[in-house]
Amino acid sequence: MLIADMQGEVIVDTENQGFNSLTGPWRAVVNQAVLHPDGLADGVLMVGSMPYLITVSPLFLPTPVAWIFAGFPLDNNFVSLIEQSTASDISIIQSQLQESGARTTSVVASSFASNQVQQELSVQLDLSDSTETQRIALQGETYGTRFRQINADDIGDDRVYAVIQRSYRENEENLAVLRQRLLDFAIAVICLCLVAVILLARSFSKPIMRIADRVVQIQRGDYGSHQSLPVVTSGDELGSLAVAVENMSRGLAEKEKVRDLLGKVVSDRVANELLRKKPELGGEERVVSILFADITGFTNLSEKLPPEQVLSILNTCLEKLCQIIEKNNGVVDKFTGDGVMAVFGAPIEYPDDCLNAVKTAAEIRASLPLINRLLTEQRVNLDLRVGVHSGKVVAGNTGSSSRLNYTVIGDAVNLAARIESMTRTYKVGALVSADSKHTLGSAESLFVWREVDWVKVKGRESAVTLYELAGLRTDVSDEDLVRIESFHEALGYYRSGYWDAALDIFERLNRDDKEAIVDVFISRIQRLNGLPPADWNGVYAHQDIL
Repeated sequence: MLIADMQGEVIVDTENQGFNSLTGPWRAVVNQAVLHPDGLADGVLMVGSMPYLITVSPLFLPTPVAWIFAGFPLDNNFVSLIEQSTASDISIIQSQLQESGARTTSVVASSFASNQVQQELSVQLDLSDSTETQRIALQGETYGTRFRQINADDIGDDRVYAVIQRSYRENEENLAVLRQRLLDFAIAVICLCLVAVILLARSFSKPIMRIADRVVQIQRGDYGSHQSLPVVTSGDELGSLAVAVENMSRGLAEKEKVRDLLGKVVSDRVANELLRKKPELGGEERVVSILFADITGFTNLSEKLPPEQVLSILNTCLEKLCQIIEKNNGVVDKFTGDGVMAVFGAPIEYPDDCLNAVKTAAEIRASLPLINRLLTEQRVNLDLRVGVHSGKVVAGNTGSSSRLNYTVIGDAVNLAARIESMTRTYKVGALVSADSKHTLGSAESLFVWREVDWVKVKGRESAVTLYELAGLRTDVSDEDLVRIESFHEALGYYRSGYWDAALDIFERLNRDDKEAIVDVFISRIQRLNGLPPADWNGVYAHQDIL
């Protein structure tokens, strides 16, 4: 303790430092107290060679008559006390300014008892940067070190630093202990949870297994076996779940019954569309491809055979046609007596609907030998005609509010039916409109085409270009390709009105290999050549001869 009068003259000094008046840092602390509202100040001051934490306050009798300085040393006892509360190594370091302007660093107090360690600390510690943790090696062990200056710069040239250090090895050991304790705690919690789960699961397992067995039966399509199973009658959530499962089973059974019935009346895709949406009248505009296929001469065949045999022949043929259509993502819209109408693009749209329709037409023509082999016992030889057209339609439900029929309607449907009927006029197996042919894009090259005619069908003003689908390009011989080219040449003369040139080529084709379509054009040219129309443009109006 030190007492000085208000003028700074020392009255009492327990340390007997040898000065009679306050100077330097002591006077600086007093000046801070004078500026403080309560007249108090504190700071770290050097008392001899030991830094002290000093507090100064005025002595009132009742006015201020003296300054009282009280403090304690920041020595090894202080360091030991701090070490106990922080579990870290503590050091107090003093940096003194020499007359030469250089600074010397020394350890004043430290929890390191070894003078050598203290010397290594004072040498390695970089007092220029207090913002980062420094790694310092002391006697082969690495420490993380942080420091702060604990005395103010304006109360003396000496600087005092508090240094705190922690061994990385101790941190790792403590972390390992903590990790092990956490692991032990986690294992204990898991074991308790497992015991609780096992006990709880036993009370639920039996009713849950009953419900699970019931769900498996429903998955197999067995909707009626619940009568032979024990019923979960508890009033808790499991009981509610069991009731819900049985209600679901009855609902699925009814829906499956309806789906099965619809699947026999309409195609599966149409059935799914009807079940997915609310059934109501109306539809939506779609671009689709329509295919009509028909059995040639079936009316005459029906006159000659018993009805049972006719029905058997018809079912055999239509079964094969439906398989081909559905394999190519088509939908059987309706059966037209001895034929079938198929739609590609409704109710489900695919990117290659037109290609699927043309492939279906080619496969139907290619399936004739197989169909006739199936009908060997019936002693009949059928021929199938196919027409394909692509265009806009309205796809949806027609009929009445009490009886609906999902179908497509529009000019494209009527034109497709007309195109199929003209296969008999031109005596060819499959006709495709230019709209469908051009819709194929690059896939058009997969097939061999023979342009047949520009026609106006009955009931329609605009002309339609018709192409015979000769087959897949890989299945058509070179001789047939040459013959098709000659046909196209004759067709060009015919459209230009050069009847004699066209007739010469057609007659030559007939001499090489007689073909019904060639006879059609020979007869037409002979008729037109005798009475040529004044406005001939190559378009043939079929309503004139129907």
